[in-house]
Order: sequence, then structure tokens, then C-alpha cells
Amino acid sequence: MKQSNSFVLVLLAALFAGCTAYQYYAIESPRATFPKYRTFAWLPAADTTGHYSDIADEKIKDEVTAQLERRNLKLEPARPDLLVRYTIQVNDRVRIYNRPVYVYGPRTIYHGVTRNRYGRYFYFGYPSNFMVYVGDDIERVPYREGTLIIDLIERKSRQVIWRGYGIGDVDDPQRAINDIPRVVEGILNKLPIVPAEDFHKLLISHATVNVPQQARP
Repeated sequence: MKQSNSFVLVLLAALFAGCTAYQYYAIESPRATFPKYRTFAWLPAADTTGHYSDIADEKIKDEVTAQLERRNLKLEPARPDLLVRYTIQVNDRVRIYNRPVYVYGPRTIYHGVTRNRYGRYFYFGYPSNFMVYVGDDIERVPYREGTLIIDLIERKSRQVIWRGYGIGDVDDPQRAINDIPRVVEGILNKLPIVPAEDFHKLLISHATVNVPQQARP
């Protein structure tokens, strides 16, 4: 377990630590219809399975969950509209899916943290093989050294409809864990759903700007 935790700290240090600035961008499928999505649940982390600490896994899932709930999406493991997963990559390369499909086997053992701090389950349950399809527009996955990738998957179609990236250069490994919330927030700010409180502020600001001034006597 200590070896596993050490490995993820190296990954996260390479991703987040000591960066004065981060780069964020996202790819969205034209099939995505964000206004209709109401609920979400988690799939196990991709590629980093078995190589991350519970602390890092919990911080990533907690922050992503909080950011999605700010956008009026509800954590609902039973029949979610969206499925969420994350990947940590440390390299300079471009990944191309030869077959743009990845498969979760039946009754997958969930690694990492299964519940959030309020006792709610993170994961969507699937009794048989669950295939997820990556569209042609999202199939080619560029990433630089130190990249956190977050996928949103439409459960009914099993297609990736949005993928966000957070990129940071390697410098000082001391701030790795603490920077997770900042990086997750930066990625999900690229999501085309405005947080509820920000939307209300925009309405108030717009109403204030458009209030007609009283005519002077």
C-alpha cells in the first residue's frame, strides 16, 4: 500500500505541484444535450487503477462531485444520466484509441473511496459488461506531462460526450495534493453549464444594468 501511495504522489506532483499557471481545455461532442442532464454517478478511475492513494482519489471525486452539484446535477448511483471518470497521465504524447471503446467487466471491484463524506455512494452499478464508446471527435487524446482528464459519459448511449483537461508543468512536488481542487475547478469551468449561484448573479447584474434611471426634474 505504501508503494502504491508513493506512486500516485509522484503522478500528482508531476501534474499539480509548483505550477504558477495551469492550462485547461475541453472537447465536446455535438451529440451532447446538457440541458436535459439531471443526475450523475462515477465509474472507476481509468488507467490509474491500483496506483493512487485513497486521499488523492477522495479529493478528486469530492471536488468533481461538488462542482457538478453546483451546476444542479445530482449524485444518483441508481439510474444516472451521466457517468464520470478521471484519468491521470504523466508523459508527452498523444493517445489514439485503436478501438474507440473501453469495457468495464461485470461486478467490477471499486478501487479507492466508494462513498463521499456524507455517506452517499459514488459509483454506478452494472451487473454485466458495460461498454463506453469514445466518439471520433474525442478519440484522439492529447496530453502533456502532468494531465488530469475528466470524462462525462451519457449512460443511455454509453458515449463520451465531454472531455476536460487540466495541464501543469513539473516543478516542486510539495503542493501536489493541495492543488487538486483548483485544477478540478479549472477543468469543470470549461463545462457548458453555469453554476447556479453564478447564473443568479448574472441575472441580478443584468437587471441592475437595465434599470431605467429616474428622470431629473
